[in-house]
Amino acid sequence: MNSPALVLLYIVLASIVLIAVTLILLRKAEDAPSRAVRYGEPGRQSRRAGQLGRVWVVVNPTKPADLTEFQDQINSMCAELTGEPALWVETTRADPGTGQAIHALQSAPSVVIAAGGDGTVRAVAAGMSHSGVPMGIIPVGTGNLVARNLQLPLDLEEAFQIAVSGRVSGIDLAWLRTERVEEPSVLPAEGSLLTKALADVGSSRTELARLVERVPNPLPNEYAYLVISGVGFDGETMANTNPKLKKAVGWAAYVITALKSLHIERMKATITLYSPRGVPDGKPNWAKAVPEKVYRAIEDSHTIGLNPPQLSAAETGEDWISTALQARTVLLANCGMLPFTVLSPYAEIDDGALDVIAIDTQAGVLGWANLAAKVLGQGVGLRPINTPRDLGQISFQQCSSVRVDTNRAYPVQVDGDHIGSARTVIARIDEGALLIRQPWHGSA
Repeated sequence: MNSPALVLLYIVLASIVLIAVTLILLRKAEDAPSRAVRYGEPGRQSRRAGQLGRVWVVVNPTKPADLTEFQDQINSMCAELTGEPALWVETTRADPGTGQAIHALQSAPSVVIAAGGDGTVRAVAAGMSHSGVPMGIIPVGTGNLVARNLQLPLDLEEAFQIAVSGRVSGIDLAWLRTERVEEPSVLPAEGSLLTKALADVGSSRTELARLVERVPNPLPNEYAYLVISGVGFDGETMANTNPKLKKAVGWAAYVITALKSLHIERMKATITLYSPRGVPDGKPNWAKAVPEKVYRAIEDSHTIGLNPPQLSAAETGEDWISTALQARTVLLANCGMLPFTVLSPYAEIDDGALDVIAIDTQAGVLGWANLAAKVLGQGVGLRPINTPRDLGQISFQQCSSVRVDTNRAYPVQVDGDHIGSARTVIARIDEGALLIRQPWHGSA
């Protein structure tokens, strides 16, 4: 049945899939036009030295097209606003920003700015957590999803003004670790970087050293993130995206790779929610779970998870719920806003909760098209409804920490960075861990 109408239908469905993949992977167009409004606090655009402390910038030297020109621009704006140029420290492969943030904190700065992509931002955030010092962001990456969720402009001058003189808000930081690892990560875990950096300053009599003694540190194998992590289809796409292609074509590289990953097998998984909250107007369980007899068979076989699932005492809430299901990907979100739509309508970056999103599709392109319609609908305020016959399913739950066990090792990502493959993923929320500079207008 190769009629022109059928061909046209597949063309339309392929277009919808392209849009859906772009949204689900949290990768959109690089730079939207900057806003016409002023982003700094009214009446506070010309502070001078003495009113503000020194400004530190932790920069990923590979991100700006011309690092020297970028630094000259920032130094000029910084001198105009504070009377002094910025102090600089560059990230490295061995440490993408965590240790550099701790280094900057030792000089009692007024703000520490992360200049780079989402990977740089999350690494710096790990070092800034619980420091009591505000963190600013100058987005110089491909997706810049942290900046978008915080309603920060992508324009350099406006972003810098907010970083130096914007309002200060407390936001959550998420942490993730993997177990039953098959492919180790080539990236260092922020937990280990933070432990090392704090040990280096812990013997000095500084306010920083006294502060960190009161704060529980992350585990050495935990990775920090601010937006979203994922296992399955999401992780596989990030793992297989060519860095050279990404640099050449930007966000489109993720779409190209994602199209090759659409037929990833459906994971068999157990999801254990600790201190579950449910979601507003949501069902107490997932929309489409594995039948009870299948779940019991999975438990008895010990091929997926532990029975009962085990976490450390610090991560375990008073109650927990464990559900078995099949999914193409499981996402663990700290926030969920995307340009033109919303991936997780319940996720807020300051609500003290993780949003667990299970996504499943069947019947190839038809299932992805069904899913695309639901995701796009969320952008205009429509809550997705799952029925047993739906080919595309998206379900939400909230909790303080979560454990995902899968039938085999799948790729894992945090804020777009591939961190290896594993059969167990454990994530938790660190409520109010970070002070961040945001626009004073407080609205999109």
